[in-house]
Amino acid sequence: MPLSRRRLLCVLGSAATATAGCLGTDESAAPSGPSGSPPARPATATAAYTHLQASGNRLLAGTGNVADASPVEIDVDGRPAWLLATGKTDSYWTIVTSDGVATTHRLSGGDSELVVDHGTIQLPPVGYRTTGPPELIARPADCADHTHPVPIDGGLCYVATNGDVVLWRDASPTRLAVAAPVDARLVAVDDSRLAVYGAKTDRYRHGALGDQTEAGSLAVIDTAAEGVITTVELDAPTVFEGVSPLVADLDGDGETELVTTVADSTDGARIRVYDTGGSEVATGPIYGSGWRHQLCVASFAPDGTRELAVVRKPHVDRTVEFYRLRDDELSVVATREGYSSHTYGSRNLDGGLAGDLDGDGQPELLVPTTDRWTIDALRRTDDGITPAWSFDLDGPLTTNLTGVSLTEGRAAVGAGTADHVRVWQG
Repeated sequence: MPLSRRRLLCVLGSAATATAGCLGTDESAAPSGPSGSPPARPATATAAYTHLQASGNRLLAGTGNVADASPVEIDVDGRPAWLLATGKTDSYWTIVTSDGVATTHRLSGGDSELVVDHGTIQLPPVGYRTTGPPELIARPADCADHTHPVPIDGGLCYVATNGDVVLWRDASPTRLAVAAPVDARLVAVDDSRLAVYGAKTDRYRHGALGDQTEAGSLAVIDTAAEGVITTVELDAPTVFEGVSPLVADLDGDGETELVTTVADSTDGARIRVYDTGGSEVATGPIYGSGWRHQLCVASFAPDGTRELAVVRKPHVDRTVEFYRLRDDELSVVATREGYSSHTYGSRNLDGGLAGDLDGDGQPELLVPTTDRWTIDALRRTDDGITPAWSFDLDGPLTTNLTGVSLTEGRAAVGAGTADHVRVWQG
């Protein structure tokens, strides 16, 4: 039988059934949801994610030049675990420690100052900004432990503790029975559709991403109609290994694709691409056991062709791969060893990003070296991949890599180590 099949669900505005694999859907009563309406956000608010874009594509928009910038250090009490970056003229850095203590710091003219003490929050963080410092979005009471809500038109959408996807706009939220894992993240397909992993299962016990639960399905949700409109179900023993798909136009044809990592105990992991209707477009090569860490899609190639940046087996092979989708074939066009974008057992999958960060018109991939003490900016060349420049850290990376585009063609990039965060602002 094929490893996946597409199922179009005609149910809109009601709970959608999902295959839940070995773990099944939580048969207990639905958890107590939020009361009333969600907190209002200004219409001009811009959301802030640890993975940069709402689509899950870790691509910094615009351009800037941070290659020669001197780092500014922001000291914090505790071990930095997550970063959010926002700003316009100045950059704002929300630093969340492993204990959940969150503070926001403004960086201007080479100096930083503490501007907000948010207290203790739940991880991972999500926020928004209008002017000045960002606001953090509080998780609803029944939001799952290792994910966060995302803004939708008129409210919030989130994964509940029992795996439901909840659309909260008023006192009667809509609940969709997706059976999402507790760390599943909702990502934007477009202004009215979200994608999320569902059908939680323990049939693949790799355990690289924080637990031994993965996803057996991929769902696309119409937030306007409040229903699941497409479900991709994987046949056992295959799973989706990750916390979310990556949404991007991979081949530049104007149509959005869903990039996933598919894995099983026999063949290991490989990259698989679907269209937004749930049809398989292409599957990349298999190299045996181990994970594939999909990071970002950008016009990496010297001629501007779009490519997908992946780290193959970041705990073993530690090899950056660039994939290209051509004529429905997904192939690796360049590789370079020596990079580790993820720490085994961590739920932080935001360990790399792309952007034109030296102002040359070509995006670079920023990714940690094997020891995670250095961030290399990798540039695609006609011959393969070359390090263009690098950022030195004073210890192993402990946070996600993130950044923000600023006014006047400037940008800032930040990374955290044991007790502080370094920011390079151009």
